[in-house]
Amino acid sequence: MRIYLIIVILLFNLFFFIRAFLLSKSLGQNIKAKNLLLHLAIFFAGSASILFLLYLVLPRFYFFWFKIFQSSVLEMIGAILITGGIVFSSIASLSLKNSWRIGFDRSEKTELITNGIYGLSRNPYFLAYDFVLLGMVYYSLSLLIMVPVLLTIILFHLMILKEEQFLEQTHGDIYIDYKNKVRRYI
Repeated sequence: MRIYLIIVILLFNLFFFIRAFLLSKSLGQNIKAKNLLLHLAIFFAGSASILFLLYLVLPRFYFFWFKIFQSSVLEMIGAILITGGIVFSSIASLSLKNSWRIGFDRSEKTELITNGIYGLSRNPYFLAYDFVLLGMVYYSLSLLIMVPVLLTIILFHLMILKEEQFLEQTHGDIYIDYKNKVRRYI
């Protein structure tokens, strides 16, 4: 299971960076917003991923991980959350087509996507990423991994609230109608 999760987490991060690079090149512009919340979220999400990979590679350093307890059932739930989260985050990212961005730039207007997976959740990408992060916590049960995961989830929520204000200002009644029909998360 450890090798599988190492490969999956590495592929997840590779997909993110390749997708960002290719979209940036095809649009001829930077798709990453300049925003403190975004930079903090990227830092903590990256920290959680690195710590989780280290946990998978160096499991014998038990004392370092501040592990709460061991549970094979929670490890399995964690692996399922990670796998499902990665699948759904990829679907959500690709569903946005050229509207996918890392954060949002107030000066840029992108197409509002409301169909497919975005017809079920207004934020399936963030929700799926939260599943990946929570899967890391369930699998490891490590306090050292829980801290950056919790901070990332809080920062993602704050980013979503700001993005909702932006989308309401940018798309007006179309976004308000969408917001009334489709829940923020599930």
